[in-house]
Amino acid sequence: MSINRIGFALSSVLVVSYALCLVFDQLLPQFSMHELWAPLLPGFSLSPIGIVIGIAELIVYGWYIAALYALAYQFSPIGQASAD
Repeated sequence: MSINRIGFALSSVLVVSYALCLVFDQLLPQFSMHELWAPLLPGFSLSPIGIVIGIAELIVYGWYIAALYALAYQFSPIGQASAD
């Protein structure tokens, strides 16, 4: 199992989801979701710098979750069996 593949894949999914939510917020402001992102992403706002901060945080979160997943997989019975 490659942590690089998991990290890039998960970070990509998070950033694409984030971008789609931002587009959705602009198209349908009455159904805005930026209130959901604000507590999850410290520093996030609808300003250009806030959006960049949100993207950076999602990339870090993606790699953090990938590292935890790869570590758990490595020490699971399935991961140990595939290492043999």
